[in-house]
Amino acid sequence: MLRKKPFLRHAVAFCVPPLLALLATPGEAIVGGIRSATPPIDDPVVFVRVGGRAARVEGLRNRNTGLYSFRGIHYAESPTGQNRFARPQYRHLSGDVNATSNGPPCPQPEPSNPYRVIGHEDCLLLNIFTPQMPDETTGLPVVVWIHGGGYRYGSASQYGAEPLTSNGVIFVPIQYRLGSFGMIGDGSRDLSGNLALLDMATAVRWVRDYIAWFGGDPAQIKLVGHGSGATAAMVLASATMARSSVTGVVAMSGSSLQPNAYEMEPVGAYREATMRHRCAAGNETEVVKCLRDKSTEEIVQMDTELQAERFRGEKLVNGVTPQAGLNPVVEEKDDGRGLLGLLTDKPEVSLQAGDFPKIPLLIGVTKDETANAIDVKEIQSTFKGATNFLKKTSSLVGLEGFLNVEKQVQALDTVGGILQLDKYLEIPAGWDVTQIFSKLVEATTDAVFNLPAVVSAQAWSKSSKAFIYSFEHRSDSTKGRDFLAGLPIVAKTGTNGADGRLVGHGDELGLLFDTHDVYGNPIASATVKSAKDLNARKAFASFIAKFAYLNTSSMHQDNVFKSFSSKGTPFVRVGEKIAVDNDFRFCQLSIWGAQLEALKSLSCSFLGEGLGSVSKVVGNVVPINKVSGLLFGG
Repeated sequence: MLRKKPFLRHAVAFCVPPLLALLATPGEAIVGGIRSATPPIDDPVVFVRVGGRAARVEGLRNRNTGLYSFRGIHYAESPTGQNRFARPQYRHLSGDVNATSNGPPCPQPEPSNPYRVIGHEDCLLLNIFTPQMPDETTGLPVVVWIHGGGYRYGSASQYGAEPLTSNGVIFVPIQYRLGSFGMIGDGSRDLSGNLALLDMATAVRWVRDYIAWFGGDPAQIKLVGHGSGATAAMVLASATMARSSVTGVVAMSGSSLQPNAYEMEPVGAYREATMRHRCAAGNETEVVKCLRDKSTEEIVQMDTELQAERFRGEKLVNGVTPQAGLNPVVEEKDDGRGLLGLLTDKPEVSLQAGDFPKIPLLIGVTKDETANAIDVKEIQSTFKGATNFLKKTSSLVGLEGFLNVEKQVQALDTVGGILQLDKYLEIPAGWDVTQIFSKLVEATTDAVFNLPAVVSAQAWSKSSKAFIYSFEHRSDSTKGRDFLAGLPIVAKTGTNGADGRLVGHGDELGLLFDTHDVYGNPIASATVKSAKDLNARKAFASFIAKFAYLNTSSMHQDNVFKSFSSKGTPFVRVGEKIAVDNDFRFCQLSIWGAQLEALKSLSCSFLGEGLGSVSKVVGNVVPINKVSGLLFGG
């Protein structure tokens, strides 16, 4: 459907009487008016009117690339004073808005010094990047970006838009409250938590209301997130208050079924956090009052201590997930005040029940997600052996109701035999550090990333279209830590020597985006230069943009996006080129109980290489209802 587009002043400006500006509509923003001096070509101005409020928004044009940017726009009121630890308050644009510079990041530790606090609490901002001026044609599809960082780190300004917007999409990175500011709570009425998720939902609503004025199509908004941001994207897309605004989801290296996607023991986590902040006494109302009396620095520094505690000793196993501290909590379905919650049921329950919108899902992983999370010597020392670490990792998996170990063991017996999971997780005594490291990366990547991704796609595909990709290009210049510094899953980069050849968590970000620090300053050392990297950037950015253009009709005509099927497990390999393949890690994921069927003839006997003879286990299978306590429960 063609939509009338709003007016953007570019080469010619008009002085508009206030009354005319107030009466303007998207297709009639300026009528009549007095011609004024021609503005600079890099000085775009958009006139908007939403909710009875009009505004003049001034942005910038990049003279080298032609990209238009509008930065540091508030989508919600400042979450300070009485708005601190409260739901976000939607903010309309009004008057003159200077959107020519990045806003501050939300309060967080400085990555190189965790006890130095950076950022500002008045940070509920977003940026808009568009490759062209609004006109009378159909608007461009919109990518709303939710950055990762374990709900503790990151900003909208880190992600340079040119690689993505050059493919004809509008890019809108958003910010949300981090750490305790955005996550502390127990799911109860007065301190439910999930304020960060509510910030995101408010930003999505704002984009839906305003994006047409910037040349975007509000009926084509794709929610894209990475790591914890991917978990949030899937949760938001399924939430009643946000689902009507979203037409597709991209979950990069994360999902709502991932370990630590939400707090398994919210009351315990809440007590731990409030005690750490010395605000544990009294009810939730008194806790909020106590927290509001704390300085920004006090709260962030206590969060740093909380993060350290959550990864201490054998809890080091949490470091293979993309989390860093407090996580979302399941809220009450009805708080008695008519306020909608966001996460009102466990994600696995919602997915099994089909309680999500009928929109496409693209879910992906990097080839070696946990490569930069693992220090073999540290693991051997802490867990008294790498085998114990792997078995502890298996306790994170969960996914009850999605897996069927007995069925898959019987199926795999016909293609070369299979190991029991506990046997597969054993590390032979004679292995060297390199062999151990490779095994740890493979097994933890399967358990924490690949298995949840496949199961998510499998569940989603029962009601809509779902697609899987595997990012497999190793960049010469950019790494995940350039964007995710401070996050435990990238903290061991370079520790084991062999990981320089692998593609870890976040390593794809510098190819989809230009790399900036949290303030928006380019990181010169991460500049993409080599021909191989440039090829991979072109392939990946166009792949994501192509998904942004997907709609109900085009999904049935595309030969790259082959919807998930348990038979064959089709997926897309992303490297210097895009390639379609089948049977994504069929043998390995079947060990964990993923209910898959191979498309082609293959043997899984290779899984026993180096571990002794392959053990067939038909007739000696642990029932699925006991798997959680035996294999997954440690």
